[in-house]
Amino acid sequence: MDKLSLPRPGCCKWAEGDSGNYTFPCNVRVEAGVSYCADHAAIVYIPPEERRRSRPNGGGMNLSFRRAA
Repeated sequence: MDKLSLPRPGCCKWAEGDSGNYTFPCNVRVEAGVSYCADHAAIVYIPPEERRRSRPNGGGMNLSFRRAA
């Protein structure tokens, strides 16, 4: 088994890699309770306003959506 790679405590948790073989190359310190540095947070988090704008039909419910359960 390969050595388990975990982010350093207090550092950005930006992961790179695939199939469970991840590295955490960003060593930027973050505040307690924050997962990513400002640069990576801008990539990971999409503000709700932006999500609404990018939806088809102006953000309305897609009528072709059907609940499976």
